[in-house]
Amino acid sequence: MVRLRNNYILPCLHGCLHPQVVSAGVGRPRVIVGTSGQYFILSSRLCCKACRKTWFADSPRWLEKLPKRFTNLLPAFLTYKKAICKSVMDELRRTGKSPTDMANQVNELMHLKYERAHLAYLHAIENVRDAEAGVYGQRTIGQFLRKENQPRAFGPYNNQSGWGGVSVSGFYLTDCLLEEFKRQEPAMSRLLQGTFGCVFRSDHTRKVARKVTLASGVMSSYAVMNENWLIVSWVMVQSEAERSLEPMYQGMAKRYSNAGVEKAGYHWMDRDCCAAFKIPDCILDEHLHWDAWKTTPSIVAGATSGRQLNTCASRSHYNNNIVVKLDLFHCLRRFSRECTSEHHPLFSTFCQLLSAAFSVVDQADLKRLQDAYRFCGIHPANPTKQHTREHCRIKIPHPTELLDRVEKVLNHFHLATDPNNVPLFKPSMLKTWRIQRVHILRGCLSDPELSEGIMYRYGGTLQLNHVPGEGAKVPIWIPVRGTSQQEGYHFHQAHWVTGTHVSPELFQAQGMTGVARWNYQRLVDLKQPGVILPAVFDPALMCELNAASMRVTGQEKYAAFLLSDRDTGERFGLQYSEPGCRPVPLDWDKHRSQKRDEPAALMPPPPLQTPAAPAEDKAPDVAPPFSWTLPSGVPYPGPAPSVRHPLSAGALPKQDMAPEEVQDPPAAIEISHALPLPPTSSPRSARTGPIKTGGRVFVLDHTRWTAPMKVAIDSLLQKHHGEKDLLKLVDQDYAAMVHQSATDPNSLLHPTTRLHISRYVKHLAKLLNTSSSLNTSQEKLLDTQQLWHSLTEGSETASVPVVTMEAAVVNPPTPALSTPLTQGSLEKIVEGILEKQQQQQQQQQQQHQPEQKRRQTKTCLACGQPKSRYETDGSSIHFFYQQGPVRYFYCSKKVHQSYAAEGLSDPKMPFEQFVNTDFFRRELEETKKRVEEKVEKKRKRPDPHQTGRLCRFCHLELKQGPNSPHIHSGFPGVAGKYIYCPSKVYSLYIDKGMTREMSWKEFQVSPFYLLERQRWVDERKK
Repeated sequence: MVRLRNNYILPCLHGCLHPQVVSAGVGRPRVIVGTSGQYFILSSRLCCKACRKTWFADSPRWLEKLPKRFTNLLPAFLTYKKAICKSVMDELRRTGKSPTDMANQVNELMHLKYERAHLAYLHAIENVRDAEAGVYGQRTIGQFLRKENQPRAFGPYNNQSGWGGVSVSGFYLTDCLLEEFKRQEPAMSRLLQGTFGCVFRSDHTRKVARKVTLASGVMSSYAVMNENWLIVSWVMVQSEAERSLEPMYQGMAKRYSNAGVEKAGYHWMDRDCCAAFKIPDCILDEHLHWDAWKTTPSIVAGATSGRQLNTCASRSHYNNNIVVKLDLFHCLRRFSRECTSEHHPLFSTFCQLLSAAFSVVDQADLKRLQDAYRFCGIHPANPTKQHTREHCRIKIPHPTELLDRVEKVLNHFHLATDPNNVPLFKPSMLKTWRIQRVHILRGCLSDPELSEGIMYRYGGTLQLNHVPGEGAKVPIWIPVRGTSQQEGYHFHQAHWVTGTHVSPELFQAQGMTGVARWNYQRLVDLKQPGVILPAVFDPALMCELNAASMRVTGQEKYAAFLLSDRDTGERFGLQYSEPGCRPVPLDWDKHRSQKRDEPAALMPPPPLQTPAAPAEDKAPDVAPPFSWTLPSGVPYPGPAPSVRHPLSAGALPKQDMAPEEVQDPPAAIEISHALPLPPTSSPRSARTGPIKTGGRVFVLDHTRWTAPMKVAIDSLLQKHHGEKDLLKLVDQDYAAMVHQSATDPNSLLHPTTRLHISRYVKHLAKLLNTSSSLNTSQEKLLDTQQLWHSLTEGSETASVPVVTMEAAVVNPPTPALSTPLTQGSLEKIVEGILEKQQQQQQQQQQQHQPEQKRRQTKTCLACGQPKSRYETDGSSIHFFYQQGPVRYFYCSKKVHQSYAAEGLSDPKMPFEQFVNTDFFRRELEETKKRVEEKVEKKRKRPDPHQTGRLCRFCHLELKQGPNSPHIHSGFPGVAGKYIYCPSKVYSLYIDKGMTREMSWKEFQVSPFYLLERQRWVDERKK
């Protein structure tokens, strides 16, 4: 207190102009709950001489007025009545647990500490009693001095005069988490506003949006990802229309303009990639004729004529020249959904061939990968799917070639059936093909043809199977196109928000924290050279640390950890406001007993005003008033003048649309002062569907189903056969049947799950298809093999463009030597091919000869060739030189890499020329030093100590054990111990037919056992 008073004038809690704060005595202790238990802090009682009012130093209202240099010293977050240690909040943010789980964990740790203390107390009493009884040799007189022998009770956990334990609730941790998020929110928003990209990938999902407890119950999560898998923007929308995304893309355009960064030029989406078009419904049984699937010139002309560009939000409000593409993953998923069932025998084959039709592997990369397979000794050199995806670039061909490849697959499967005559395709597959055919012809799926390339970015090199050498080095290609990486982001996003239903405030806190941590982890994974990032994730702490380091030392500690220097007005998550939609209420103080700002009175919002003139009659320079809501606890200030808001949808210039383009329905009137969406009246965390267990707690697998269960599920499978969500419908109907029969004690309908029903369907499919998964004729099988060969053999595409942007460098390869192709180099190449053929012939001849131990040739680590003068491919020269005890191995490529900077220019210098240079003497001296050091270490090495006697014949340990082949035993009826030595017995009876050394068990059943027994008896008689 004295030091603070000398350096800083303490403020008064009640806002005195000239405060004189002094100590007014000892304050109160406050318990703090941490990850290792609970501890106490003691706060002073303060008094202001100006206003004569007192308060405690741990009051949160007074701590907010202190500078951060003082409050940063506190080890806990203090509230009005309780306190939580910062270690608990750090663990809660790091692990991503729910507040309830974290509260249970902390309570269990504190109760464990209490129980262990109670056990120690009882052990101490036992120790005293044992001493008084003379257990340790001398009796104490403590029992004669006590008035009573009954020890005092340890007391319960929450006894305030005893242990004084406290309990933490999940609601309290939720409030602390929200308070911490409010402190971190400005830094997280600025961190997200400072993220840019050259390529966008966007997608909608409802996995995490179902957890928001709103009365509407319909929301979607929309995220925009860049080429480095960083989230550029994330919003929660109530409508999936493009109009709902206009303010978001306006804010992104403002972000790029303020920073002076070039806008992204490519955007992969899950839908709405081109102008709207109509496809009529199919006629009954039209899909049975192949003519309905064919592509005619009139279909091509209709799909490629007219306006093809769409008016999506990214093109109309972000970048007019952006190229919008359709994601391949969503296109393939639309094809797979039109199959009868994923359990169909032909489903996996169809998906495999369809994926091969859409993708073309770069032949140069594939050949390099196959050569690496051969270099590593993998035969046959057929790369796996995972290696092909990681080390080969894949391109989606141009529309004409892509259309031909996909038509071949559909022609092969459009009438395919299983042994029960169940077709693979639904009748609606024909309409799906016609819709996707338009996207193919318009080039929505094909990769853009660019000279510099943006499809892949270079990720370094990798040694295949950890084999050293240049031949095993393969590149790593990271794809830029598509939204496949966002599916993994959706999976993680659903785990950030804990529970099944949460409040909007907790959803915003956990979701925003997860997005910021995701971006930070992606920056760490890039491993950019020269970039130093902190090992912890705390944006507010890192921002304050950089600012303090700049003020004190003149430079930031983490210069790469940059935040946006200006606020672009963008809002993320549930704070995002859609035009024409009511905002989501976020009341951060609704759980507080004492609000931050108590409102005097709340005035109702003014009534909605009807516009006097339609929107099209307004002047272009007059913008409608933007939509806004009253903050909680702030009175209505009265009518304000019309202000042109930068993110308002009405302030945008009107877009001219072609007359033939499909017009969107007229938007609803903009709602000024829109009321917030009401939350659900009674949020539930339980299952929304029917009760599935019916009071029972066990679930049966399909192998233990009763007969009535099989009959019921078979009837439901037959009822919903051919529908889209077969397993989901069967599961719901069967759960309702179990719930209805729960009152009957004799019912045999036991509960099961969707997983077990899926296994049962696969079990039935295996029973029907016992011969093969295809179960087709030989002609059909041959056609399938030919189709697969035509799709994987290659195409007109020869290479795949690569992105020019800088990326992570992992094991950068050495620069290749540019050597011109001359007559001499051609002759060496032919000689190398002939030598390889001769080596293969010699290997084949050696395989037919009797097996014998072959001498293995080591491999040179510099060039990857064998350490031999005659087995290299000519790229380097090897030679062995020996002078006394010194043996030197010469590799021309290794020597060139070591002394190229000092003037050695020939990578294939013969050893006779290298001897005459100064580099040879330096190499020889270094080799002599290494040999002398090795001899010195060997001389100083202590001799191994023999633990026991050795056998005179095999010189191994005579003692029986895991390191010795000897067996200590005896012969029945013969006195004395017999030590069995396999080598000695083999040498004795090799002339009598023994072919190999035998173990003791094998020797006992062999005819040599009796001979050895007789020999041992004769030897004992001597």
